Amino acid sequence: MQVAICIITRRRPEGLARLLHSLEEISVPEGVGVHVVVVENDIPTDAPPPGCSLPLRHVFEPEPGIPAARNRSLEIALENPDTDAVAFLDDDETVDREWLAALCRGREASGTAVTTGPAIPRFPTGSPAWAEASGVYQPPRYPTGTRRPWAFTHNTMIDAEPLRRGGFRFDEAMRHGGGSDKEFFRRIVDAGHEITWVDDAIAFEWYPIERIGMGWVFRRSYRLGTNALHAEGLSGIRGRGTLLFRAGRFGIRGLLRGAASIIHPSVAAARACWDLGRACGLVAGVLGRRYEEYAERHAG
Repeated sequence: MQVAICIITRRRPEGLARLLHSLEEISVPEGVGVHVVVVENDIPTDAPPPGCSLPLRHVFEPEPGIPAARNRSLEIALENPDTDAVAFLDDDETVDREWLAALCRGREASGTAVTTGPAIPRFPTGSPAWAEASGVYQPPRYPTGTRRPWAFTHNTMIDAEPLRRGGFRFDEAMRHGGGSDKEFFRRIVDAGHEITWVDDAIAFEWYPIERIGMGWVFRRSYRLGTNALHAEGLSGIRGRGTLLFRAGRFGIRGLLRGAASIIHPSVAAARACWDLGRACGLVAGVLGRRYEEYAERHAG
């Protein structure tokens, strides 16, 4: 079995180096080969990638936007006829030593095309206590073997065969607003494939200090709300009604959490920001508005 580990990046050499170093330390199951594909979403330069002892292919994708870079990484991974599976990681992550072995075990046990696991947050020194206590940075987790309706590129492995046969690619219309990974894996499920959660296939997401703030929490949740309609494949009055109902639930919960601020003010405020951001984003998405969070990464 040959696994291509795909990473896209843009002007984050320290984070990329940290991730590549963690990949050098992973436990690779017997009979599994690994190679790494790094796509720089930027104008080509002569700068080499950080050193890595694993076989590595490094290219540039000048077309701006996360989906374009992800599609380029897929093309490179799949042009090798020996590639049996493609794994995705983000450039602000590291992985547990047993990460790949756990994904491979989950793949073998479930027989599903996609296996995915958690991205556990890691905070810098000096972060406020509410960042961890509030849970707003902590993604949901599920028992191993749970079937999921979608996955994300921060920790996922997918068989190459359905990618080749089905021609699945990331939607480049979702250039800067995020959600193209959720939409991509939702289409794979719609085509009849399954996604299995593997809770011990652990990646770690490293947050910089500038992302530890109430405003960032609100904006991130807002952005997730704005792209839900497209990412989840909803349409028409029924789809919009579903999202408006969900917005109402988030809004009510956010107000209730805000009212609890007397007891644990910072924790309650962070949770309220998350819920109210999602409520506002869902309404904005239904109205056709977008929040292009990643556009600033391509400014200049």
